[in-house]
Amino acid sequence: MLPSTVVRLAAVSRPACWLLLAVSCAAGVACNRLPLLAFREVTRDARGIDPVDAAAEAKPDLAPDSEPDAVADAAPDLPPDSPADRPTPVDLLAPDREPDLPPPTATCQPRSEICNGIDDDCNGQIDDRLTPVPCPGGGERFCVAGRMSECPRRCEECLPGSRRVCFVSFCTYWGLQTCASDGRAFGPCREVTVPPECEAVAKGKKRSAELEKCCVDNGYCCLDEFDLDRDNDRTEMLGRCDNVRCGP
Repeated sequence: MLPSTVVRLAAVSRPACWLLLAVSCAAGVACNRLPLLAFREVTRDARGIDPVDAAAEAKPDLAPDSEPDAVADAAPDLPPDSPADRPTPVDLLAPDREPDLPPPTATCQPRSEICNGIDDDCNGQIDDRLTPVPCPGGGERFCVAGRMSECPRRCEECLPGSRRVCFVSFCTYWGLQTCASDGRAFGPCREVTVPPECEAVAKGKKRSAELEKCCVDNGYCCLDEFDLDRDNDRTEMLGRCDNVRCGP
């Protein structure tokens, strides 16, 4: 048979191979169907091994559809700040985000100005041109920081309308101060005629601690301008001041 003939061909010499090929072709065997490997000259080493066959057996088989190693063929890692990994301005913006717009400006509706910390009449000024509100006991209430102030106390410094003696530096050297209607302060010191009991002292000592002492000794309510009680308070009153001074 042809296969056995081909196997034996590998052991014969080259001229014998060609002769045997010619015989096979003449016998009606298709020459083009004979394996070419059968007609190569076989050479063996000292151990009787064909180097060609040994190389073919040692070569690993590769599947035709094998894929390259994913780890070996993976792209090398790039540092975090490399251009390939750095986000672009387009990436930082959400595709559906709209730019921030200022809120619509409310239209001011003019109305009468009141004390509330708001520009009610739309003239650009807050709580302006508000008339002070009179207080029952004197004084007035004012708009302060969006709220009306409290009415002044009836007596903070003195009883409204009461008087005390003060001292001037000219003429009679004697004067009077009247408490304001809101009781918060005295008015200016106005010169008046010195009382008879202190007239001689006023002429001789003029505006002095002696004149103040005369005022106190004779039962007047006197401003302690010369600190007769040595308490370093020259704004207090000495003498009979029950009808002038506020209560405790």
